[in-house]
Amino acid sequence: MNLFLNFWIIPPQKKILILVPLGYTFFLQLLTGFPKTNSLKEINANEIFIRFSEELFDYPYWLQDLSHLPLFFIFAWLWSWQIGPCPSLKKVFSNKAAIISFSYAVINEMAQAFIPDRFPSLGDLIMNLTGVAIGLSSHKFLCQRSSIKYD
Repeated sequence: MNLFLNFWIIPPQKKILILVPLGYTFFLQLLTGFPKTNSLKEINANEIFIRFSEELFDYPYWLQDLSHLPLFFIFAWLWSWQIGPCPSLKKVFSNKAAIISFSYAVINEMAQAFIPDRFPSLGDLIMNLTGVAIGLSSHKFLCQRSSIKYD
């Protein structure tokens, strides 16, 4: 396999690389938890936040829903890369990466109930969970294919 792919499959040796999945988690929360433009205008938010919100929500609703799949695919991959892939479907409830990924996918969607002009969506939740499942499965598959062992 090529060097780039190996980097994202082989478990990181440097502890500082925990910042990669943590940073992405922060980034994902920012994207999925940002208020809509009207709410920001009501509270006289800074123009930078209003423009960011306009850009964030300025594409079709179906595409916004669909974007959850790749966002959560990356999220699950990064945590699986950091912690280790789930060895089997039977152990999904004991694998830390799977627990973090599936829990966050649900909590992230439910948290939108507390954000002005946002709401939890079953479609988004399904896309979140599908992205997590594909991300975890893909990482596990490539680890098995390359014979990489996690502790």
